[in-house]
Amino acid sequence: LSYRLLSYKMNGSYPVFHKDENVVENFFGTKVADPYRWLENPDAEQTKAFVDAENAITMPYINSCPHKEQMKSKIAELWDYEKYQCPFKRGPRYFYFYNSGLQNQAVLYMMDELKGPARVFFD
Repeated sequence: LSYRLLSYKMNGSYPVFHKDENVVENFFGTKVADPYRWLENPDAEQTKAFVDAENAITMPYINSCPHKEQMKSKIAELWDYEKYQCPFKRGPRYFYFYNSGLQNQAVLYMMDELKGPARVFFD
């Protein structure tokens, strides 16, 4: 599957965007350029235009891929298992995060004691 996917060609040309050469950090004497720092603001018009342009070339490729549904179901199969995070104590209560499998994010549970029943604290 992965070899066939790699041989699939993408149409269209990659959009060209502004590189801000003025953003340079100094880390203990080593200068590191960060020309795309402007992308870190998801609400900026420049960032929205970048995302739209990227999606304009990426989504037709993804949607026309003959292996899309096969890959989507395989990923769902691989990710569909229970996930518990290590419990932690805050004050007199215990908390832990739990994901039943394909939830978008884990749910925070609370317990009065480690062997007691858990209840949803934040979902």
